[in-house]
Amino acid sequence: MKELHFNTILEIVTHFYERATRDILIGYHFRVIHDFDTHLPRIASFWQLQLTGEIDAKEELPFNLIVAHKPLKIRTGEVNRWEVLFHDSLDEFILQKKISPTQKDLWVEKIKIFKKRLLVLC
Repeated sequence: MKELHFNTILEIVTHFYERATRDILIGYHFRVIHDFDTHLPRIASFWQLQLTGEIDAKEELPFNLIVAHKPLKIRTGEVNRWEVLFHDSLDEFILQKKISPTQKDLWVEKIKIFKKRLLVLC
């Protein structure tokens, strides 16, 4: 399996955030992020750690996901929409042959874990 590199992960994260920001259901959560130039690499570092067990930017640690997301008061339907948009983004990268179906499966496995953690907040 082709290795997932940080740049590919960052590209996927950026693509997802572009879609999520415009989304009618969950976009309002993302439109309050003022500094995407700082936020996107941090999120990409989180996914790099989840997907590869490695992280290039150690200064991004620790990731306090529940603490960071708790004030958002996320609803179950919003978490489900987040998941759908993420899957759609990954599908686009498969079509472009930037990731393999096996790599998507790894993302999906990690998305399920993160989704479960987010649903605790609902």
